[in-house]
Amino acid sequence: MEKQEYLIGDIAAITGLSRDALRFYEKRGILTPKKKSNGYRYYTEDDLYLLVRILFSKKMNLGLDAIETLMVSPPLDCEHKQTLSQQIESEISAIRSHRQTLARLLSIKKIYEELEECQNRFCLKPFPNCRVLHTMDSAADGLKQWFLLSRQYEGLDMVYVYDCYRYQAGFSLDEAQINYDYSQLLIYEEVMRCMEPEYDFSGCEVFRESAPCIFTVAEVSAVAPCLSVVGAMRQWAAGQGIVASPKIYVTSNFARLKDGVCSYYQEIYIPVISS
Repeated sequence: MEKQEYLIGDIAAITGLSRDALRFYEKRGILTPKKKSNGYRYYTEDDLYLLVRILFSKKMNLGLDAIETLMVSPPLDCEHKQTLSQQIESEISAIRSHRQTLARLLSIKKIYEELEECQNRFCLKPFPNCRVLHTMDSAADGLKQWFLLSRQYEGLDMVYVYDCYRYQAGFSLDEAQINYDYSQLLIYEEVMRCMEPEYDFSGCEVFRESAPCIFTVAEVSAVAPCLSVVGAMRQWAAGQGIVASPKIYVTSNFARLKDGVCSYYQEIYIPVISS
């Protein structure tokens, strides 16, 4: 049975490929249309089958060089298996990277929402479910450890540095003090799901702060929590019949220059002792 013949315009209409793309495949030797005495190139069902293979391979994100190799080698050739295995690993890595990028975007969106809802306002909120990666004796060491982890492991840039302080009351607010205690690198449970199995979290202690916390977001000019903000949080809690713990957890987001001075948007958590 004689094979049906198609002009380049017919093939373009059937496949959705441009004429330029078809000519390019011909130039690379992947397609071999027959040129007749009238000067026109004709394609057959053989070329359509080849184009099915080409387009499907492109949908697997294979490069043209790999496609050319696959087109001429038998299916069980070891190069087939190697190419497919490499592409599978590449796609798994890309999916992982996209999941982590999405997690970053969702994390920033959540911070924006909290900033909009809670800046200079007080509320009760549970501390995020998380695990402790490292505990350090200084805020500077916490930052250094963050950079170290973010270089070593893709995705651990989503770890939060929390500086932990203790409030010491005085006879008046002016005599009260806030003393630095330690710093911790914490990773939220929702972020951990994007990191496994590259990083083993099984040995990381679960952060346990079961009590609700007095929460606010404040813009400050220092990494240490502002005594007036903490004092106002404690006064608000007292007005609600809530006893605030001396512990203060602070993470600084969105460092920026404001009038030439570094400014921070801090999330501040003060656990509740009783209410």
